[in-house]
Amino acid sequence: MDIVQYQFSNFSSIHNVDLKLYYCGTEQCQAGHEVGPMVRNYYKIHYIHSGKGEFRTGGKSYRLGKGQGFLITPEKLSYYRADGDDPWTYSWVAFNGMQVEYYLKRSLLSDEQPVFSSGRDEYIQACFLEMFKATQHTLTDELRLLGALYSFLSVILDPASVPAGSTGAKGQYVEQTIAFIEQEYATDLTVGQLAERLKINRKYLSKIFKDATGITPQQYIILYRMNRAGELIRKSALTMSEIACSVGYNDPFQFSRMFKKVMGEAPRDYRNSW
Repeated sequence: MDIVQYQFSNFSSIHNVDLKLYYCGTEQCQAGHEVGPMVRNYYKIHYIHSGKGEFRTGGKSYRLGKGQGFLITPEKLSYYRADGDDPWTYSWVAFNGMQVEYYLKRSLLSDEQPVFSSGRDEYIQACFLEMFKATQHTLTDELRLLGALYSFLSVILDPASVPAGSTGAKGQYVEQTIAFIEQEYATDLTVGQLAERLKINRKYLSKIFKDATGITPQQYIILYRMNRAGELIRKSALTMSEIACSVGYNDPFQFSRMFKKVMGEAPRDYRNSW
């Protein structure tokens, strides 16, 4: 088993930071190599460079291969095993921090959807190589390491990069839909309007979008609006009515109910916590 792991002991003593790194590494696994079942008190992401394997968590099992990866969340029982015939080679990074939950809420990666796919293999490998080089424990290397981690997370946590099969015409429809939503989320946007713009059937759009992202276009609209609202609550002095209007809700009470449903707490409580 060819394994290389880099520990970042200087980060372990740092508290109250956005992202707190523990270690990263890479491994060319032997056939049938397994880890767990076990729980951790931090987040850990594996990315598969080649080969195949199985990942289990939350009562579900996933068969994964090159270009895919999986998220392990704190206190969640997980198990993974390399394929017996074509064992995987993967890299990983373990981290925690004040902003991790916020970043995950903005993405499609979660306990319910712990796997992802990305077509940017070379870029992700470059991010890991940059992390591996930053091992001298100087201030410069800490910043370099964090920069590489942020670059890696920006790829895998981007909803547009999660789909496993968004290629060709279907992938273009999905990408255009996401672009329309990000441009016009503050308007009275409907799935029907999106389908009309793309000149395709509404049901067909909903199907290919859900196949690619795991959620419907309407759910994506709501998720994007609430994430934008959370950003405004944290970074601005706008009133809740102004924020509601800014993300497409003319009724502040409807906005408040939806925000609590998606983000887990009422808008004012969310602001107070920040």
